[in-house]
Formats: sequence, C-alpha cells, structure tokens
Amino acid sequence: MVKRIASATLWFVAVGWGFNLLGLITGTPPIMGFAIGIAAGAFVGLDPMHLIWPVNAPAVPARDAVSAKGALQTHI
Repeated sequence: MVKRIASATLWFVAVGWGFNLLGLITGTPPIMGFAIGIAAGAFVGLDPMHLIWPVNAPAVPARDAVSAKGALQTHI
C-alpha cells in the first residue's frame, strides 16, 4: 500500500508540474495542471484495471490443483 501511495503522489506531482510547465509555454490555465495531476495520481493509485498493481489471487492447495477435472490430461 505504501508503494501505491508513493507512486500516486509522484505521478500527481510529475504530471501536474509538467502540465504547468507546458501551460507557461502555451498559455493554458494553471488549474488544468492540478486537475490533470489529480486524475493521473488517482488512476495510478486506484488502478481500476489492475495493470500496475496485480491482485493477489488466493493460493490453491496442491491436492485441489491435481484432483481438478482434466488437470493431468496432456494436449497433443
């Protein structure tokens, strides 16, 4: 969980700062950098598709894995 919080914070700062730097060049309002930084940090922290932070699947006991239907069948 600490990695998620640290990563989300860093993404918020990096994207917000980068967009504000781009805003100085292009003339966009500074609040846009803050909003996009919040969105990027929330996306990385929450990770709705589990692309960054995988979900820990429950361990399957060995006896269940072997006794499962079709577990020992070989495919040609």
